[in-house]
Amino acid sequence: MFVSCNKDDEDPYDVLVDFQDVVIPNGNYNNDAGSAGFFENGIASFQNSYELVHDAEYDYSYTYWYGFAYSKMHDVETPGFENEFSAYVINDSQDNQFMVGYFASWETASIDITFSKPVKDLSFDVANTTWAALAMKDGDDFTEKFTDESDWFKLTIKAISTDGTETITVFMAEGDMITNMWNPIQVQSTNVSKLEFSIETSDDGVPTYFCIDNIKARTVK
Repeated sequence: MFVSCNKDDEDPYDVLVDFQDVVIPNGNYNNDAGSAGFFENGIASFQNSYELVHDAEYDYSYTYWYGFAYSKMHDVETPGFENEFSAYVINDSQDNQFMVGYFASWETASIDITFSKPVKDLSFDVANTTWAALAMKDGDDFTEKFTDESDWFKLTIKAISTDGTETITVFMAEGDMITNMWNPIQVQSTNVSKLEFSIETSDDGVPTYFCIDNIKARTVK
């Protein structure tokens, strides 16, 4: 979605990606962009890999994906994989739609958002997913409960531009302090062509997911 929303002396913001106009086929999420390998929203393209895998030995099929997926799920109480696509945002609007990012470190060094035109004054919001947040908050079969400063969950964002690379680090959890809201991120670089996202954590059992919404920018003239 593209709108003009700024009334100051700068050029108006001509990029606003809030996903509200996206039709999500199954009503809750869509993690399959098909053969294109990306979801496109305005000038922004969101990396996606989706595969149907068949295990011939056991005659069993399953789906495998990483990258970005559309979602409108807001269950902040149900733990585990079955709640893979919910944002852990207390009191978020139940009508809000967003992207879930899944970083599979064994597949890729980052999951990326690419802009077809360079942008400046770039900002967006990030949040935890419920699956990751409750694994850290309460512990589960794969994750120890987060309790002190040795426990952390870190989202790294690299803004790639003609001026170089700007790195932004966001701790989505430190000890028992686990983010439960949308956190605003402001990119200082101009002429940004790509955002690269990766996750590190003190506990390898934590699901490496995050949410992103409200991408706003000005295209560089």
